[in-house]
Amino acid sequence: MNITKFFKMKRWSPWTAGIAAGVAASLSIVLTGKTLGVSGGFETIASMIANSAGFVPPSNAFFNRVKPPVFDSQLILLIGIFAGALLASLFSGDFKVRTLPDDEWKKRFGVSKFKRAAILFTGCFLMATGAGIAGGCTSGLGISATMLLSPAGFLFIAGVFASGIITILLIYGRK
Repeated sequence: MNITKFFKMKRWSPWTAGIAAGVAASLSIVLTGKTLGVSGGFETIASMIANSAGFVPPSNAFFNRVKPPVFDSQLILLIGIFAGALLASLFSGDFKVRTLPDDEWKKRFGVSKFKRAAILFTGCFLMATGAGIAGGCTSGLGISATMLLSPAGFLFIAGVFASGIITILLIYGRK
């Protein structure tokens, strides 16, 4: 397969995507000495905003020492994920702006854009809070920790699958 066709594919096989993620995680360790992780990128953005706006007192240990406002590998990965997703959708011809998802959502929740935004924000807030409590996100715990055979990584993956099943059953019911 030539490289142009590869990047225009609408879907990658799970094998290709898994191998690519494994190679990226391995290269991250070899080249930077750090495992993949992206949730810290959001904390870095918050630190940059809070520090530049003058909201952070010098005594705040988190935003001054734990997550200072520096351009780090997690922030680069976060930007790369958004840029990569945008480029992939543009190359494959799949890019479209939409405010409501497919018919399954509309049947269950209606067409209110406010309701969609509220549910989306709540879900994102819960995921970010969970990532903070767990000490990592899907890339940090799911990929990097599992790759290093850490029990926390395997527990995280089991928790993600269990919560995904419960959430789908709560939202869409048993159809």
